[in-house]
Amino acid sequence: MVIFGGEALSPQLLKDWREKYPATKLINMYGITETTVHVTYKEITEMEIGQARSNIGFPIPTLRIYILDANWQCVPIGVAGEMYVAGEGLARGYLNRPELTADRFVDNPFEPGSKMYKTGDLAKWLGDGNIEYLGRIDHQVKIRGYRIELGEVESQVTKLASVREAIVLAREESSGEKLLCAYFVADRQWTVSELRNELSQELPAYMIPSYFVQLERMPLTSNGKVDRKALPSPEGSIHTGAEYVAPRTPLEAGLARIWEQLLGLDQVSVNDNFFELGGHSLRATALVNKVHQELNIQLSLREVFRFPTIGEMAGAVSAMDKDTYSAIPVADAQEHYPVSSAQKRLYILHQLEGAEQGYNMPGIMLLEGRLDRNRFEASFHALIRRHAVLRSGFELVGGEPVQRVLDTVDFSVEYSKAGEHEVQQRVKQFIRAFELDQPPLLRVGLIEIEEAEDRYVLLFDMHHIISDGVSIGIVLQELSQHYHGESVPPLRIQYKDYAVWQQSEEQKEQLSKQQAYWLSQFRGELPVLELPTDFVRPAVQKYDGVTLPFRVDKQVSEGLKQIAADTGTTLYMVLLAAYTVLLQKYTGQGDIVVGTPIAAGHMANCSRLSVCLSTRLQFARIPKAGSRSDRIWMKSRARCWGLMSIRTIRLKIWSKV
Repeated sequence: MVIFGGEALSPQLLKDWREKYPATKLINMYGITETTVHVTYKEITEMEIGQARSNIGFPIPTLRIYILDANWQCVPIGVAGEMYVAGEGLARGYLNRPELTADRFVDNPFEPGSKMYKTGDLAKWLGDGNIEYLGRIDHQVKIRGYRIELGEVESQVTKLASVREAIVLAREESSGEKLLCAYFVADRQWTVSELRNELSQELPAYMIPSYFVQLERMPLTSNGKVDRKALPSPEGSIHTGAEYVAPRTPLEAGLARIWEQLLGLDQVSVNDNFFELGGHSLRATALVNKVHQELNIQLSLREVFRFPTIGEMAGAVSAMDKDTYSAIPVADAQEHYPVSSAQKRLYILHQLEGAEQGYNMPGIMLLEGRLDRNRFEASFHALIRRHAVLRSGFELVGGEPVQRVLDTVDFSVEYSKAGEHEVQQRVKQFIRAFELDQPPLLRVGLIEIEEAEDRYVLLFDMHHIISDGVSIGIVLQELSQHYHGESVPPLRIQYKDYAVWQQSEEQKEQLSKQQAYWLSQFRGELPVLELPTDFVRPAVQKYDGVTLPFRVDKQVSEGLKQIAADTGTTLYMVLLAAYTVLLQKYTGQGDIVVGTPIAAGHMANCSRLSVCLSTRLQFARIPKAGSRSDRIWMKSRARCWGLMSIRTIRLKIWSKV
């Protein structure tokens, strides 16, 4: 009998070994020191040898396993959650570590008076009652808005024929962007194209690694575990399967230089595929901007996808007309500056009764470790000096809203101490309305937790007129840089410069075209949604609301993602289409207007504002040949007035009426 423990076991590694020792029983056991020591056991059957997933079986008789979500609710079969352990083998805590004990040994809500251990491991129940181990919770990452379990990606990579081992990491680039990188050991040479094609059969696009690095063997620590820190940087280790061809023209050389900068590579072939080298939609957007800036060619995102190699892209670019790149100029110093169209909208909305806090953007973070309060506050002062929009107030001049940028503003962090049970109440008191003419429209609080040493709750709140969700990430990143004494490159322009540029004659001409487009789209009498409701709509708008969370099972979730992949759209577009079809079925109306917030594209510094994307959806009944059921065709014309070019998006959504 051979018992495995210590690290997640991939049964496929046992194929050759099993042939040599056919009579040996193989037992996979999951254990933690806090339960002295084994928790679950699973005898590996002949059918399971060769599989990639780590099945850790059932708990031993004296212990119990709970797999819970973030709200301590039991997850259903097949859904990932965090593993908790309870029972007779559980330790009482950590010697002389009361804070760590309180954090890890928590009250058991299913057995009052007892404790359970928070393992930090991700797992899910299988249909037969066994447990599949998915990796550490801290190996769960968020990339481009998607939460990804690295263990699930590793499992799919190791399922590939001839792949013996695989490790997937989230690598952070100098820009702060995270990308997936897969390291693997295999019996034959794989190309990126082959790997992507195979993985795309099982994984959605956002879970397919940007980099693949094939190794002869995995680096190990002194105790035989994979040494993740010793894994090489992925740049320069990518095997695309394409023969290297050097740039043949000055245009190809220019594109190659841009690609190398964006992808962090020393050399690219004119036959390499942008997306096989680690490119994705965000990098494609950066590529479009860089080509316009350096080559004076206005490339579209669609063309990046259509011409993904340097050779193809150069051929397309050579046939395009020059479009001279012009940077937004720095505005002359003024007593006050115009506001952008998005700021004007938010200024007006802020004046509505009941909406005073409707455009606050609060946030809360837990800080752990020794904190230098003076340096912490100085870091916020540095941020305010750096970004003029954080020193901007908004007022009416001649009946028009303007922004006034001050040289200095009064700012201080609101410090307090509180017990953990008081934090929620302090948070409610912290969020209050801003006076738009009194900058900074930024508020920061710091609560020191009384029960725990070196634990703080950071509260911050900004008004939407100076910030959005993207901006908060920039603020937090630069706050960290200032706190640690790192250099931050100077800003060429400020948001006020963008607002002035938007009022230029050239931009006004573009805006007038877009205005004409939207007036055409919404000409005539606009439809009112006749949605059947339980109560009559009040005469005065209120801003009360509630969030109703719900879960979609894995099968439905994967099906939705597959629709997005098949139609070349995003999951958001699919869900919005489904939502509008639902409205049509409830109301029976053929003309529906939907508003949805989007992130604007032409923004600067830390003040990228969201705008409203208004979509008019016209439904027409089209009988399907040979079918009794009618179908719905949804035509969506959607673009943002004043901030995006005029284009038409058509989404065909087929659904039984």
